[in-house]
Amino acid sequence: MYSKTDVFRADVHLPVLLDTLSARLAAVGEVRRWVIALSGGLDSSVLLELCSRLPLAQPRVAVHINHQLQSAADAWPLHCQRHCERLAVPLTVIPVQPASASEASARAARYAAFADFLQPGDCLLLAQHADDQAETLLLRLLRGAGVTGLAGMPVARPLGQAQLLRPLLEQPRALLEAVATELGLQPVIDPTNAQDHYDRNWLRLHILPRLQQHWPGLLNRCGDTVELMRDADALLRERAEEDLQACGVATAVLDLNRLQQLSPERQRNLMHHWISAATGVRLSRRRLIGLMHAMVSAGAGADPVERLQSMQLRRYRHELYLLPDPLPAPLSMAVPVRVGQVQELPHGRLSWQRAAQGLADGHALTLDYRRGGERLRPLGRGGSVALKQVLQESGMPPWLRSLQPLLKDGERIVALPGLCLCADAVVENGFVPQWDAFGLS
Repeated sequence: MYSKTDVFRADVHLPVLLDTLSARLAAVGEVRRWVIALSGGLDSSVLLELCSRLPLAQPRVAVHINHQLQSAADAWPLHCQRHCERLAVPLTVIPVQPASASEASARAARYAAFADFLQPGDCLLLAQHADDQAETLLLRLLRGAGVTGLAGMPVARPLGQAQLLRPLLEQPRALLEAVATELGLQPVIDPTNAQDHYDRNWLRLHILPRLQQHWPGLLNRCGDTVELMRDADALLRERAEEDLQACGVATAVLDLNRLQQLSPERQRNLMHHWISAATGVRLSRRRLIGLMHAMVSAGAGADPVERLQSMQLRRYRHELYLLPDPLPAPLSMAVPVRVGQVQELPHGRLSWQRAAQGLADGHALTLDYRRGGERLRPLGRGGSVALKQVLQESGMPPWLRSLQPLLKDGERIVALPGLCLCADAVVENGFVPQWDAFGLS
């Protein structure tokens, strides 16, 4: 890898980056247009110059996000506009208002603006490089990140309706600096880069230079670690998916008995994967261990509840449920439905399966909920029984029973979708109703 100790040669540096960028872009596949994120700083200015020199078939456009956090930033859109005009690249300037002056708020506002601006088929190009990756790795290590966090920034990922690409992520900033010097660029200088109260700046200003002085191959080593962590993360996800197939009862339900047959490490890996996929929450090790203890080790009659942002984790008997928080209320009015027609409702989906015995195709019914005192005649039961008893016998948790829909013909219950049909409504070659309540098949 290139380092600052290499001899600067004007006939070498630019071609190296051009070849790197060309190879990265060629591997992307079909692209509608290339969108270059342009802050006006050195890194993004070099990326813009490189893109303007490649014979790309697709249009190139630039986008500048004005965070409006400092007075110096007011001149940056004009600087970017002049740079883009020289290269005949259209520029869009988007002002945003971060929730605070923190790095996290500015980043969240910036990426939200990118996602809104991008169109299907776009590819957003960011100028982050190997030094940025090393900083990210060290920051996440110091914050106690797990394997996924230590996998660093991905080279590519989806973003909104488009995709994001960091084509220079394996190149050191020293190489970008050399190219900027060769091209005579005069990028803007962000004064906040010298303020070490930001964690990333503190690492960049005080720690990384000393580490690189002692270990000249630091960027290569960090890059190797990131690749190893990506491999490990992929393997852990594969194992979690295999265990989820074995332990999952439905999308949002796990069988506790099967879960407990796994090793403690696989239990934690599965739970973390399951919760993260549903909520976007990445649990700390301490939080995960506490959650496992609350859910797995509690007494048989306990009803533990753990809240995770907009979701809640609950246990009933020998099953774990991952549910919306709060749970939705049942509809206040009955909804007309027809047998065989899929019905999307605010808290679930009614679908149908053809069967030897079922409800008559196209028959008009209503979908309603418990009001109290209902009775029905389940197929094969041989008589009338209380709805409350059927729900208890089904093993449905008490806190979900009010959300179980009833299919009625007039005032008569003809089916409990997902649970049973009623004897006096069944015909040959009919449809059986299925109910998917926010993932609970």
